[in-house]
Amino acid sequence: MRTNNIRITTYNAMFIVISLILGFLGRMSIFAMVPFLKLDFSDIPAFLATLLFGFSSGAIVLIVSSLIRSMMFSSVGWISFVVKLTMLLMLFFISKANEINKRTYKIILVGSILYLSIKLILNYFIWKYFFGMTTEFLKTIMLPIVIPYNCIRLLVNLVVSSILFKYVKNNHIAV
Repeated sequence: MRTNNIRITTYNAMFIVISLILGFLGRMSIFAMVPFLKLDFSDIPAFLATLLFGFSSGAIVLIVSSLIRSMMFSSVGWISFVVKLTMLLMLFFISKANEINKRTYKIILVGSILYLSIKLILNYFIWKYFFGMTTEFLKTIMLPIVIPYNCIRLLVNLVVSSILFKYVKNNHIAV
């Protein structure tokens, strides 16, 4: 039991470091009109920790990496934590399903809608009140740019996480 806890803690530490590295180095702009919207892969380690070890492990990875990132670089990093926590909950419920069925698809749909709704509302208020963007500008970019960006980011992170999870699970890596 004790070695299992040590192993999970070690994996969590590794996932935190990978998340920080991906958050700093693995960022790319996907829409030229708004270069401040960057696709990063820093969510993937927290998603993997959730799928491998459960919600508490993923939440620990997310909390620690979000705290470090917000202390070093961003004053609004804690808001990102709140939004990503909804996705971890969705992944936790999916990982508990023994097979993919209608219930699993409903969980994915509801979780994705919840994630995207929270993300959109928080983006609007943060950009308006923290960064001083005008309401007119925000109205012009929300529907055609921000919503597709958030969908793309969510989809990419979920697909990469599920591929890596299947690889780890199928190759019997000691977890």
